[in-house]
Amino acid sequence: MGESPQARETLCALREAIARIEGKPDHAARLAAGLCPETGQATPEERLERQGLFDGMIGEVLARGTLVELRGLRLQQAGSVTGLGLAFALMAAEKNGKARQRLLFVADPHVVREAGLAYAPGLLDFGLSTAGLVHALPRRLEDALWLTEAALTSRAFSTVLLEVHGNPKKFGLTESRRLSLKARATGGKLLILRQAGEEEASSALLRLSVEPAPAAARHLADGSLLGGSIGSPVFRITLEKSRIPGSPELILEWNSDDRRLRLFEHFQSPGLGSPHSVALLPTASDRPHRQTSLGSVLAFTPRLDRAS
Repeated sequence: MGESPQARETLCALREAIARIEGKPDHAARLAAGLCPETGQATPEERLERQGLFDGMIGEVLARGTLVELRGLRLQQAGSVTGLGLAFALMAAEKNGKARQRLLFVADPHVVREAGLAYAPGLLDFGLSTAGLVHALPRRLEDALWLTEAALTSRAFSTVLLEVHGNPKKFGLTESRRLSLKARATGGKLLILRQAGEEEASSALLRLSVEPAPAAARHLADGSLLGGSIGSPVFRITLEKSRIPGSPELILEWNSDDRRLRLFEHFQSPGLGSPHSVALLPTASDRPHRQTSLGSVLAFTPRLDRAS
């Protein structure tokens, strides 16, 4: 009998901890944990099960007239949440035969201040033309909700992406229900990008928790790997709310050429970091081997007795 998923997860967590103790960079430590054969290789039954979960999830995401929510745990993961949302939007446009139709991205001011605006060269490399994306930055959440509803009513955009920071009181179950009914009535596609938010009740048909995952190295024309390179974006997602029972986890890779997501079967090292156990920073040769004692603190020198 093979090891259980819990045992494999514990084993890889221990390997990652050992790699960090040995002084390997964080990225190399994660790759060292993912390169173990227990997690890198899957049985045919596991692959078939994951493929079925992936097909069912993609079917729900690409269905017209639906509201899908993507949630990031921390604000540092805003790029992954936005990237997966754009990937879903591009796939929906390709499926509906609207590859040239524009997308509307309603950004959140707080997220923009912390994570920055969308980078045009990065969008091109991701597979999205800058002319196909309309970027809006309303100051208030009420204006963002009004703009989202108006965009769905106009049917001028194949997908509308609404970015929300955290769990604001002005965007609850009532507002989510209203947007869901509007998307269903107009046949539009609405993606809620909840950055640094907690789970809460919503009218979303599907809610995914999104995290970044280590990418593989780029493949050359002969099939070999280009050492030191970083390949296509990889996302680790957890189905928090769906018609699929349980909370399964999938790792997906984005192909910008085909504009499609696919299952990421196993990790392959891009060659970043040193495979040897060395310190992150070299030790200076001109320093003493012992720490020098601190001198007297001038701000707290003893006062002289005036009587003396």
